[in-house]
Amino acid sequence: MVDSISNVTDPAGRFYQRNFERLSSLGAADNFADGAAIRAGTHRYSSAHAHLAATQGQVVLEMGYGGNGIIDLLAPLADEYHIVDIVDRSGSKEPLPNVRVYQANLDNRFPFADAQFDTVIAMMVIEHMYDPFHAFGEAARVTKAGGDLFVNLPNIASIKCRLQLLAGRMPVTSSSTWFADREWDGNHLHFFTVADVARLAALYGLDLLEVRPVGRFLALKDLRPSLLCHEITYRFRKSAGA
Repeated sequence: MVDSISNVTDPAGRFYQRNFERLSSLGAADNFADGAAIRAGTHRYSSAHAHLAATQGQVVLEMGYGGNGIIDLLAPLADEYHIVDIVDRSGSKEPLPNVRVYQANLDNRFPFADAQFDTVIAMMVIEHMYDPFHAFGEAARVTKAGGDLFVNLPNIASIKCRLQLLAGRMPVTSSSTWFADREWDGNHLHFFTVADVARLAALYGLDLLEVRPVGRFLALKDLRPSLLCHEITYRFRKSAGA
């Protein structure tokens, strides 16, 4: 069952709903890709999965519905697994006993108490939200002191994007078919660099612990993630005084 927290019939709700309906029509609404890749460390969820597997009794929030496959893999590792999305993406599948799903607009105040969660996960979500300052601030607010946040974002400073700009083209941080799909850069609303992500998170007492490449050639990407990574998973920890 999905708990509806706030009105999502506003223009923002319709913006996200259109994207979900298009993905659903293509059979691509579930972001789960490859459990083997997650366990092998090459997936955007790998860092969060390893963290939950190594801890006990975690109360987790996932911003955005990562997909049924993701939930089936991560939720059993947690004591409680909460999911919030502006669109009801749960379908007819009955959630696991420790999973609770909410429908709410995260461009508003998050519908959770201060310091409610041990871990917060946001995989390719914040670039779709209207205000990154609000997104990081609210994610930090609902995280306990000493808790971890796993945030996956595209990197506009990657060499791929730099070459696109050099060639006089718009840098693409989403699918290469974005124009044919009529979704401006995959409905990404903001660009990010490693330095500015760290700077933004620090405003809300979030210390950067790890910059983790995604995909193939991880050893090469680790040499200089800010240049060689097109997609990055960041791990932050909320400082005790925040």
